[in-house]
Amino acid sequence: AKVNVFQMILLICVSLALTYLGLDKVGGIAALYEKTPKHFWNLAQPASDPQYPWYAILLGYPVSAVAFFCTDQSMVQSVLGAKNLEQGQLGVSFIGWLKILSLPLFIVTGILCYVLYPDLANPDMAYMTMVTNLFPPGMNGLVIVVLIAVLVGTIGSCLNSLSTVFTMDVYVKKINPTATTKEIIKVGRYTVIAGCIFAILVALAIDNIQGLKLFDVFQAVLGFIAPPLSVVFLSTVFWKRTTKKAVNFTLSIGSAISLGIGVCYLWVFPSSEYTFWPHYLVLSFLIFALLTILSVVISLADSSSAVYVVNEEHQANIEKPSRRVWISFGALTVIMIALYIFFNGH
Repeated sequence: AKVNVFQMILLICVSLALTYLGLDKVGGIAALYEKTPKHFWNLAQPASDPQYPWYAILLGYPVSAVAFFCTDQSMVQSVLGAKNLEQGQLGVSFIGWLKILSLPLFIVTGILCYVLYPDLANPDMAYMTMVTNLFPPGMNGLVIVVLIAVLVGTIGSCLNSLSTVFTMDVYVKKINPTATTKEIIKVGRYTVIAGCIFAILVALAIDNIQGLKLFDVFQAVLGFIAPPLSVVFLSTVFWKRTTKKAVNFTLSIGSAISLGIGVCYLWVFPSSEYTFWPHYLVLSFLIFALLTILSVVISLADSSSAVYVVNEEHQANIEKPSRRVWISFGALTVIMIALYIFFNGH
């Protein structure tokens, strides 16, 4: 955890320095504003916008956000590692505050690249173009080291989570309940190797996606993974009638449906060639809506007990959020709303 914090601080400092140097070369934030199209500063684009229409953002992003921030093992693992409930809640709030830094660190940096290097052929190279042209050679090396360190840390966290979940929840519980510690460690190592091979194959497949920028590729892939996860999380949290059959159906058949549509959208009938596809975020929402309906129908038709049985005594003993937690989340909500209003008035 300490290593991750150190890497985060380094990445933020490097990115802030890059933004500062870019603004200095352009002539300041006022000059940057004058040299860019006004719609660059609006988060909500018209419905006619081919890349990011407002309705696609409104419908699709919440589906991906719920899956990423509420079910991703690397996120959940960090929160569960907190000393107590309040620390975990404040940690989640702190992540929200860090997201605000995306504006100066990434969005403004991209706009700076648009102004400074208008002839850049590949938009995916914007960040490294800024780094190589604005930083001295020594700083270039530092940036590369920081990026590699963050990437390796993320990969390590994901592989560790994969190994833990498979060995403890699948192998020990379902396959070999009497497994020794040595056998569990051996299976965990094999799981990591299999995860690495699978990740390499996925990376090669993603590299062959045509017609989408790197950012869109990431969002599209996440958009097709997210619907079943979001449906299960939201239904089990907010509707206690959800049954085990509905959860199993959504995670198995629902994932097959969602990923199958994703494969067709990205590879078999790519959206760059076949224009009948809606925006990938809209498609993600439609899959989410379909799986939600199926989950509700299966739960209502299933006579078995719900996944979560309310324990009144346990409910009464749940620790309420502290005043500090309410203040932190309240202030964050106000700031986020203010930013959305400000970046939609240009």
